[in-house]
This record gives sequence, C-alpha cells and structure tokens, in this order.
Amino acid sequence: MFWNKRRLKVISAMFFMTGLFLLAGCNSNAQADGESQNSAEPIKIAFYPNESASEFEQSRNEIQTIVSEATGRDVEIVISTDYNIVIESIANGQVDLAYMGPDGYIEANRKNENVQAILTNSGASGTLEDAVYYSFIVVNEEDTAEYQVGDGYTLAPIEGKTFSFVSNSSTSGFRVPSQAIVDQFGLGSSDELIIDGDFFNKVLFGGSHQGSAVNLLKGDADAAAFMNMAQYFDVVEGEENKAGVVYQVKADAEAPFDTVRGEKVRVIHSIPVLNGPFVVNRDNLDEETVDKITQAMMSEEVTNNEAIFSPKDSESVGLYQKEADEQFVEVTDSFYDPLRSK
Repeated sequence: MFWNKRRLKVISAMFFMTGLFLLAGCNSNAQADGESQNSAEPIKIAFYPNESASEFEQSRNEIQTIVSEATGRDVEIVISTDYNIVIESIANGQVDLAYMGPDGYIEANRKNENVQAILTNSGASGTLEDAVYYSFIVVNEEDTAEYQVGDGYTLAPIEGKTFSFVSNSSTSGFRVPSQAIVDQFGLGSSDELIIDGDFFNKVLFGGSHQGSAVNLLKGDADAAAFMNMAQYFDVVEGEENKAGVVYQVKADAEAPFDTVRGEKVRVIHSIPVLNGPFVVNRDNLDEETVDKITQAMMSEEVTNNEAIFSPKDSESVGLYQKEADEQFVEVTDSFYDPLRSK
C-alpha cells in the first residue's frame, strides 16, 4: 500500500482526478458570485488522509454533530486518501471547511484568498503560544548506534539510504524535515531529496503519517519522517517529542500498525511545527455561519469532549491528546506568516 516516487505519481494522479470529479458533484449548486451557498445545502467538511483513518471516525462524527447543531444544517464529512484533493477541494469551493496542515492551508489560500484559517488546537497552556506539534526524523531502535554521537544524534548516516516521507504536500511529513536535511547537508533544495539515486538511494511516500511510519517499521525504509502520533505509540525511553525518545507501537494499535505491534523506533531529530488550522471557504459560508461554527467549537463542551481532546487514560481516541488546557482557539491567516517567509 506504500509506493516509491515514480509509482506514486501515477497513482496520485489517478486518485487526484477521481477525487476532484467526485467532489465536484458534491458542490454543483454552490454559487459562483461569492455569496453564501443555499442554507438548504449540507456543509461539507474535508479531512486529510491522517485524520481520515478509521480510528478517528468518532472524532469526525462529533465534529459533524457540533457543526450541524450550531448551524441548523446537515453536515457531510469528506474523507480523503490524498492531500492535494483536500487542498484543491477547499480552494475551489467543492467543500466548505477543511482540517489541514499549515503548508496545505497556505497553498489553498494562495489559490483562493477567501480560504481562511479560523481555528486551531491550542497547546497545553490553552493559548496559541505553545500551539505546536512535532515533526520527527526516525530510525528503527535497533539501528540507534549508527546515529548516536556522544549524548546526541546525527543525521549523517541517512545519506544513501532508503527514506520515507509522507507526501510532498505535508508540512511535518515533508517540508519541515526536508528543510532540516537540506540545511544539514548544504543541499541546493529539497528537490534533491525526492529522486531515487540522488541524495537517497530510494525515496518512498507513505501517503499519510501512518503510512510513512509503517514503511519504517516494516523495514521498507531505513529512516522516515512523520509527526508525533500518541494514538499509536507509547513512550518507553526518553522524553516525549524530544530527540532520543523511543516509541513503541501499542499492543492494541489498529491498522496499519496491527502488523507491527510492539516494534520500537527512535527519534533522531525533532522539530516543532505550528498546529494546523480548520479553514473555511468564505465564498461558500457567510460570516454569521462561520461565527456559529467558531463559537461552538470553542465551547467548554467541546473542550471536554474526549472524542476530540483525549486524555491519556481515556478509552476514546481523540484527534488531540489532552494533557492540560488544550482547546480550540481562534486563529487568523497571519499566524502562518512565519512559514511563508521560509
């Protein structure tokens, strides 16, 4: 289910065009003059491949209910297997809301300035000050010695190996880790990282963070980039989200991790990344509707909903791990300006 770059291009193109045709049908009645769509039409919310996974179905259903109750309208959830489908769909107005990574949002906003960030998940402080997650470069735990230098770790041995990214549209699964590698090795650009036989012997794309991790865990890749995924891993050594931490796949991890339960990986490089936003296409939804959605999502009821913000000891699998005061907070386009300048 995970592909090298050449094969990925063909498959991605097929999924991309198929997805656009399907989603185009979903929004055939949307107005083209910038006015809000007919209130009788359902609001469509799209999710990236990572959050489209089956274990997040309850989270998606909760968000569907919250938005429906806030607006008095039906809500449809659109799941995806391709980052680019979501980016194009929100930019073209084929969906009304989307949960995206920072890079995907910036690209969609560049295509259509009326695609605007409205919410993101806060950090433990309950504010934007620590609203970050982490991008990892990871190796199998048994290979630690090759990458260890004193009390730290080096990226040097990854050159010439097989490496797995998520998608070239992924912030934490491509842009951030690739920039770290470019800087470390003095490369011209990240283009050198996606061609077999150039910097890496072979380059894989998992299609999702889960897919990239499994490429590593199954031995298809020597190293991989993916984000922190507390839903699937337990910390067994070191400090969470820090270089040197060892994660072990949970004994009850669902697919695609069900075949690699108990396997361990070590993070050799960790980089903080701005949390991704929920975004709206303002060509489709008017300000009153957007405000209703924003206020509902920031409510205490949602903050305490374990299907969305899940404490470690919760039986629910939430979109986010709740350690302290995590909640949804309002965000504007300018929050992502630091990424535009890089």
